[in-house]
Amino acid sequence: MRRRVLTGLLATALCLGAAPVFAQAAPTNLGTFKAWTSWQGQDDYGKICFISAAPDSSEPTQVNGKPINRDPPHFLIIHRDKAPAINADGTAAKDKNGNPVFRKVRNEVQTLIGYPMQPTSDSFSHSADIDGKSYPMKSIQDDPATPIKDNEAAWLASMDDEAGFVAAMKKGTKTADTYSLGGVTAAMDAIDKACP
Repeated sequence: MRRRVLTGLLATALCLGAAPVFAQAAPTNLGTFKAWTSWQGQDDYGKICFISAAPDSSEPTQVNGKPINRDPPHFLIIHRDKAPAINADGTAAKDKNGNPVFRKVRNEVQTLIGYPMQPTSDSFSHSADIDGKSYPMKSIQDDPATPIKDNEAAWLASMDDEAGFVAAMKKGTKTADTYSLGGVTAAMDAIDKACP
């Protein structure tokens, strides 16, 4: 649930190339730090902050001599004051009374690819690499009953990897997928301050 909401809000806005559109109001640009921009806004659950960047380059640009038609790809790190907790099987967590469980989210790693991907399975996976370390990512099948393109996004497969991934980004200069890490520390500092 948390991931579906974030994908829809951010994918729609980032594909338009403008500041993301939120349920309550347009977010505030907290600053651009080289390749990364920091944002703060509100969604249905409260304050949300994130950084985003477009890749320095994307390959391939053509398949069989024809240009690839895709929405602009982006990489994001997201903080939320309140988000629905998700069980390991992808279902919404509930308390003993059946009420939704919420949690504070820090350093959620997400990438928007710009085209439909095959969902992660035992025989198919995605990864993000930084300084020679590979982090497994997962994607989900699209739900045609919603306008959100779930199958165009991927997240780190384990929330336990999120803090280490962000720490590696802060130390590095380039990731394996050619996103520049220039400005990522300043951008993260801006959202850490805005969403403590």
